[in-house]
Amino acid sequence: MPDTPLREKRLLVVDDNPVNVELLLDLLEDQGFENAAGLEDPREVLDHCRARRPDLILLDLRMPHLDGYAVIAQLKDAFGDQAPAVIVLTAQADDATRRRVLAQGVHDIITKPFDYGEVLQRIRNALHLEHRFATRSEQADRLQREVEARTRELERLSRTDPITGLPNRRELTRHLREWQHAGLASGALFIAIDDLRDVVQLHGHTTAERLLKALAEVMRPALPERALLGIWGGGGLLVIVRAPASEAALEALARKLLARLEREHGVEDLRLTVRARVGIGQARSVSPERLAHMAALALPPMDSGQRLRHHCSELERLQRERLQLQHALRGAAGRNELSLVYQPKLTLGSRETVGAEALLRWHHPRLGTISPGRFIPLAEATGDILDFGDWVLETALTQLGEWRARGAVTSDFSLAVNVAPRQLCRPDFAEALLGRLDRLGLPHHCLSIEVTESGLMADVDQARRQLRALADAGIGIGVDDFGTGYSSLAYLKTLPLSLIKIDRAFVMDLVDDPEARHLATTITRLAHGLGFEVIAEGIEEEAQARLLEAMGCPLGQGYLFARPLPAADFLAWYGRQAVPGHAP
Repeated sequence: MPDTPLREKRLLVVDDNPVNVELLLDLLEDQGFENAAGLEDPREVLDHCRARRPDLILLDLRMPHLDGYAVIAQLKDAFGDQAPAVIVLTAQADDATRRRVLAQGVHDIITKPFDYGEVLQRIRNALHLEHRFATRSEQADRLQREVEARTRELERLSRTDPITGLPNRRELTRHLREWQHAGLASGALFIAIDDLRDVVQLHGHTTAERLLKALAEVMRPALPERALLGIWGGGGLLVIVRAPASEAALEALARKLLARLEREHGVEDLRLTVRARVGIGQARSVSPERLAHMAALALPPMDSGQRLRHHCSELERLQRERLQLQHALRGAAGRNELSLVYQPKLTLGSRETVGAEALLRWHHPRLGTISPGRFIPLAEATGDILDFGDWVLETALTQLGEWRARGAVTSDFSLAVNVAPRQLCRPDFAEALLGRLDRLGLPHHCLSIEVTESGLMADVDQARRQLRALADAGIGIGVDDFGTGYSSLAYLKTLPLSLIKIDRAFVMDLVDDPEARHLATTITRLAHGLGFEVIAEGIEEEAQARLLEAMGCPLGQGYLFARPLPAADFLAWYGRQAVPGHAP
């Protein structure tokens, strides 16, 4: 008895002699083959195989109408490599016949009259071979299907962001290129979510990722059919719009998306709110990267109060200037392009000079003098502020050492130097600064450093460690631009501060604006309550100085007394103040 897989195989006997067909079918049935059929007309073979293709055909070679060769040719034409296996039955055993038959790819040849034992064994051999081939073919097909499915999945993954499931940069680029090739204009909205970093710090990355997914789900219903939302990179969301009607239509879509974003969003058990900004770009025949850059460039600055902005040529000009400045910044100190000026600090009552603030200036040989308001934020963003900061400290302290050695300033004269957040966050900042003072032979009390509120808040723990080491060594610590940042009074109480500076924004309107006077008074009382000194900057009018003194602010600096001066001019000015009866 054949085993189960062979017993279930389909066999077809084709012979124009009905006796031979009957004998072979009886033999197969006796041996347990359950799916054997017989045909006496070779013209019926092709239709039979199409209806139910057999696994093996026992085929007589010499038949009327169609001989065995013609039947084999028909099967190959119809089924190709999937044609059924064939064992030829023939009384012709000459070499020419055998070669011709084998050349047509048959599995075996059985000569008549039959030896039935031999016939059965050859059938089994052919079926075993076909079974192994079919099994391997099935396995190969299954593997091919799995590979194709995995390939489709990898292709899908390569086109989507793993966190949000949104189209990624590659997929967005593909769509934009298709639109470009079709000659269509494209619009882009670059969306920045400003509060994601805070969510990460407060609740962790998982919550931030879920929030981003929730924001995507909120925006999708507001998108027109011809728009696609995706992730461009760096946390920026990008909406691309095919053939937008106008800039006004893009702006209307941006406002609709902002309205959906800037509301409460439920994430787990939290109710989270976010702020967003949108940059709008529109163009025809530009690369996808260029269009996305146009929209990103149009993003309003975080502190501007704007929520959306269109791309324009002026933004391109400013960007070129920024890149030009960024390139020129590198190595400016080594090229002797930096200089320091010194602005006096005085008592508002006696107008006695108690010290000065060292201020950085940059003059480029081609670009001219660049405002600190332009180059310092850029240097902080690029990291060049670290080199600038080292140069400022070395230059200012060397200058102070020369003045003290010559007796040009009093022993209690104090020089203030501004320190950037990146400098303050260096683990060795305090140690290096104290070492620099000792190397120059300067007492610690002759130096004070001023840091911005945002600088303190960038890394409160690191700031506290560095400032504590400096304060313990006798160096004064001041908070610059107080009241314009976002510092916490709870944190300020834990920092070793000695001075608060009232920002010029409050001083300039002091005479005419009661609210400005109220704020300046509040800051002064707060500083006194915490045991800090107070100084006001930006004093330009005598009335401002009198008001500040009356509200309890003892120190000031500003154009009323002196502009920031080069070292030699400052020393001449300082010397004149020491002449009895000389008014500043």
